[in-house]
Amino acid sequence: MIHLRIIAPEDLADGAIELLRRCESTTNIVVHRGAAIQPVGDTVSCDVAEEDASYLVADLRAMGIPERGTIDIERLDASVSSAARDAERQTHGSAADAVIWENVGAKIVDQGFVSWGLLVLFALAGVIASVGILIDSAPIVVGAMAVSPDFGPVAAFSVGVVRRRPGVAVRGFVAIAAGFTAAIALAFVAVVALRWIGVAPGHFHRAGNAIAEAVAAPNGFSVVVALCAGAAGMLSVTLGKSAALVGVAISITTIPAAADIGVSVAYADWASFRGSALQLALNIISLLAAATVMLAIQRTIYLRRRRRHRAELGLPPLARARASEPGDDR
Repeated sequence: MIHLRIIAPEDLADGAIELLRRCESTTNIVVHRGAAIQPVGDTVSCDVAEEDASYLVADLRAMGIPERGTIDIERLDASVSSAARDAERQTHGSAADAVIWENVGAKIVDQGFVSWGLLVLFALAGVIASVGILIDSAPIVVGAMAVSPDFGPVAAFSVGVVRRRPGVAVRGFVAIAAGFTAAIALAFVAVVALRWIGVAPGHFHRAGNAIAEAVAAPNGFSVVVALCAGAAGMLSVTLGKSAALVGVAISITTIPAAADIGVSVAYADWASFRGSALQLALNIISLLAAATVMLAIQRTIYLRRRRRHRAELGLPPLARARASEPGDDR
């Protein structure tokens, strides 16, 4: 179940309460008249089945409550209540497939735009991957892939495209470009420094180094994996499956390719540089395309279900459905 706390001015509170009462997927409705001080208004809370949470929040947003009040959303670990079970049974779909779009938007703001933390993670992942490439260590490279925050910016770009928010798309793409640039630059600096102090070899021989050879030799399999990873990554973001997102991170060769660009430049290996650059470009393009298509499919399903939801409540159709999806207010 999802717990909603709504603060609304008096002229909007009654409409919100009536909406909650008409929705069969809500229960435990509580009203405190005049309880809110800042912003001034009534406080209303309820529990709603996860499958209907975003649709109900979208209806509340259409009433103008966020502009004059607040809607807080909290996922309940458990609700021991027969009324809650009845509300869930009245709801179409499965809680496991429910998308809380507001949570997705919060994740994108936290992880999808340029920040010092994001750049440092990319840069450190690049250094770790460069060491893994130099010593041909798959575990180290896999660790670097898990550290790299690739998918936050990818998700932000996809949301911007699907929701027609150019600013969000641009900020997501800038985060991608800045992140991988940081990874390449620090990998290069690290390799040069390691060579200078005698830790890294003076000449890097790729023959027999399985990781280095694979990263610099992109093929059709790289594209297939990246496409699947992009689709799976977007599903993991929207459905809140963090474990799946870890798997996505370690299945694509974005950060190894970026690190190998730095390694190749440090050793003036221009043939490998071109191969790694192509590998990185193919992976990024495939990730962006697959993630965007997956999100577009989910949004289409969401809008269709929202129209049905409003019809079931007897609400008038919206001329332009203001879907409560990530990026709406960014």
